[in-house]
Amino acid sequence: MKALSKHQRLRLPIQLVSLFVSVVFITLIILGFKHAIHALCPYAIVCFGISKAGLVLVLRNSFAISTAFSIGILIFTIFCGRKFCAYLCPIGTIQEAIFSVHSNKYYRRKRLSYFYENKLSRIKYFVLAITLILSVLGLGYIFIKLCPMYALSMLPFLAIPGLLIFVIIAVSAYISDRFWCRFLCPYAALMNIAQHLGNLFGIKRLVIRRNLERCIDCGICMQHCPMNINISETEFVLSPDCIHCMKCADKCPKPGTFCCDRED
Repeated sequence: MKALSKHQRLRLPIQLVSLFVSVVFITLIILGFKHAIHALCPYAIVCFGISKAGLVLVLRNSFAISTAFSIGILIFTIFCGRKFCAYLCPIGTIQEAIFSVHSNKYYRRKRLSYFYENKLSRIKYFVLAITLILSVLGLGYIFIKLCPMYALSMLPFLAIPGLLIFVIIAVSAYISDRFWCRFLCPYAALMNIAQHLGNLFGIKRLVIRRNLERCIDCGICMQHCPMNINISETEFVLSPDCIHCMKCADKCPKPGTFCCDRED
């Protein structure tokens, strides 16, 4: 078994701890210690935080944690990018584990063209817009039924729509790396919007920087980027979809080519 790089030796324990904590919380919810998974889910601020009734729920103690967590992640994202996706998100970790069964040849062959990647990546903004509209109309429960984390928290009582979405996420993650993160996750869309707002106010966030003098333009970094970003375009990876997993640095044959730095 190949040894982990220094970046992944740091990231993997954090991922496992976050996944373990998520499993513990879901187990406690299943056992009846909490009323709903949304008391802990950061996206609950979107599901419930728009309508008047939703605001009452957010102000309750049970939803205060998720509200603070969500706002904290968004503020952190403005300054540091989408590190949450690479380090803390349990769905991201599960997808990554599923896709890791493939060989390097599969990584190279099964790459979606950047043209279609850019087009399909817009879908998550429509998913976000739909959830916001449903929340305003007081129909947030429609989206909740499709939430995979909600489905797991409802076990052993089957929440079929959510379980179906979870199966779709798992299957798509086997076919294409982080499919949910790239195309469907509404919270990813929300984090991207937060980054764009930060740019409007002149906030320089942490991004991945490519040392142009060391880079040999081999393209290996792009072949292994889980978010399928065209890293070779510029010196700084300014795409809001970058999750700072540092796999580009790990796969690069020239150590020191990639680092995390403030955008210029």
